[in-house]
Amino acid sequence: MNEREIAELAAWTAKSIRDTVTDAGRELDDAGESIIREYIQTCLRKRERGDKISLETCSQLVTEIFLRRRNETTTELETFNAMMIFGSKFPAFVEENQRARDAEAARLATEIPPVKV
Repeated sequence: MNEREIAELAAWTAKSIRDTVTDAGRELDDAGESIIREYIQTCLRKRERGDKISLETCSQLVTEIFLRRRNETTTELETFNAMMIFGSKFPAFVEENQRARDAEAARLATEIPPVKV
């Protein structure tokens, strides 16, 4: 993914999280959505760079972003909880996605004949 695609996906995901929180009867302000978007965007960038994505690294990232930006939002609890929930699910998503990509690559390697030069 390029930077534009990462930004669009992060914005869409943050909006979806905000809608889910709102549907559950809780509030999430614009600043909270922006903080969540930044967090998701940073996670996606790290994944694209090939950095190790783990529960620990996601938690550290939540702490770093939230401590820096928490004064911007009036919905601190909802914002923090949304970031922690996303961060707890993201490493498993990345792992499953990589496993599927590796399986597809292995399948293609057996089906496509080697090219002789």
